[in-house]
Amino acid sequence: MLTYIKKNKLTLVLLVMVLLYTAYFSWFTVMRFRTLHSSYFDLGIMHQTVYNSFIAIKTNDWSRFLELTNPHGFEQVKRMAIHNDIILGALAIFYFIYSGPETLLIFQTIILALGAIPVFLIAQKIINKNKSNSLIPIVLSFAYLMYTPMQRANIYDFHAVTIATTTLLFMYYFWLVKKYWLSFMFLIISLLTKEQVALTTVFFGMYVLYCEKNSLRKLLFGISIIIISLIWFIVSMKIIVPYFRGSVHFALQRYGGFSTNLIKYIWHIDTARYFWFLLGPLAFLSLLSPIILIITIPEFAINLLSNSWNMRNIIYHYTAVLQPWIFIAAIYGINKCLTKNTKLKIIIPIIVIFSTLSFSYFKGPLPFSREAEINLFNYSTAEAQDISNWVKQLKNDSIKVSATGNLSPFFASRRYFYNFSKYYYLSDYIIIRPNETFRYADADNKIITPIYRQLQSDTRFKIIYKAKNFEVYEKIMK
Repeated sequence: MLTYIKKNKLTLVLLVMVLLYTAYFSWFTVMRFRTLHSSYFDLGIMHQTVYNSFIAIKTNDWSRFLELTNPHGFEQVKRMAIHNDIILGALAIFYFIYSGPETLLIFQTIILALGAIPVFLIAQKIINKNKSNSLIPIVLSFAYLMYTPMQRANIYDFHAVTIATTTLLFMYYFWLVKKYWLSFMFLIISLLTKEQVALTTVFFGMYVLYCEKNSLRKLLFGISIIIISLIWFIVSMKIIVPYFRGSVHFALQRYGGFSTNLIKYIWHIDTARYFWFLLGPLAFLSLLSPIILIITIPEFAINLLSNSWNMRNIIYHYTAVLQPWIFIAAIYGINKCLTKNTKLKIIIPIIVIFSTLSFSYFKGPLPFSREAEINLFNYSTAEAQDISNWVKQLKNDSIKVSATGNLSPFFASRRYFYNFSKYYYLSDYIIIRPNETFRYADADNKIITPIYRQLQSDTRFKIIYKAKNFEVYEKIMK
């Protein structure tokens, strides 16, 4: 046993790091939700979709599978009317363990933490060449778990596409070790996390063709990746989303005026900051392998050409598809350095650790970071007991409920749920945090506050509970 531990000490270190990451960020994301820092966009939306899918499986009422209430309307729609991330339906099986938003948050954390394993394995394959005297693979796994964009994506509620960070890493690793069926399996999982992932895997397929010129079997694998990815993207954008939405994909409106966007959005200081925070934690070593970074072109184009500035920000989930390739490129970049000078195997880990910790300190979400989002160790919410009580009272999922943003994830375990808006009148109960209606007023062009005032004077509803910053309205049955 002692001999085994000695020989596999790096593997044990990796396991401990993965477990520590999982434990902390599972706790953090759940507490962030319970202390009202999560919101309808997007935890409430995702939870209602998965919850309805869970009920569909449980009751055999398949009309509820991948169903939610239109986030910007009032009708029931399928998730594919927004994004073709149908893997959400598969996640419903975990709701048999616990059917709350916490399940999504913990699942997301576990999957992201497991991404450290393929980083370690790829680094061993490329850098170590089966030699155990290099610490670089374990250092890169540490850098992955401490990577600021990944941690930020982890804590910003739940998005199916964040799963792709890990699945794309496994896809690449199994291709590298010539286990093509496993690589293909992770390709399929990746495609199901969001429609645009297919564009990145098209470029991966082209990379495979570039690397595998002399083998017919390997050539066919690369071609199959390209064909399947292209078909999935075209079918998603031209058939699935338009069919369920009744119009083109909503995100296309972000890309009007390509030539204008090219100058306005790419040639901008925020673009420089964007690349700085993406590449800096790995000391810009990814730049030494441009052939790998070519795979990121579609995702970078989607983010940089959008008129949504949020897509060029590392605090959201928009970096999820980029992260695997940034690490893979860094691994090849390090290998280039070591090929020229093996003495760098001592210096490079120090540089990577220093860069990782520096960016974590200045931009990360951890307690020691300058931009730590919240201090959950000393945070409590006055509405916690009221929320708990009303979740129990409104447990019947046939009751139609409307709630303000931060309350929404708690009450979205039902078929019909309305984010508080002008459609509030469709609900049986309305749960309000008044400070939310005022806080969001400026951002929403002062739309929500008048609606709240309208509710207060609406004779169709009566207030049945009022506490500090917590109100419940019930529809008066006539």
